[in-house]
Amino acid sequence: MTEQEMLRLVRSYTRANRWEVDQMHGQPRMQQRGLSFNDVEHALLNATRCRVQPNGRWKLESKDLDGDDLTIIAVVDDGVLVITLF
Repeated sequence: MTEQEMLRLVRSYTRANRWEVDQMHGQPRMQQRGLSFNDVEHALLNATRCRVQPNGRWKLESKDLDGDDLTIIAVVDDGVLVITLF
């Protein structure tokens, strides 16, 4: 799948509310960074770049609602699961 195809798929899943944040890794990182679910949703909808990682996960580059850089590591398979973010 190309980068542009993946970005479209992530946006489509996000708009359909088919995304979640992993409770073990993603949600604690959100708290550490002071991010809300709205920040993560915004970042998923507005990601500008993505790359597949060797483990099959996707690295998405975006910004949160404050305009700060936000990188998301996610599994995309019939929805988006945010594994971690930084």
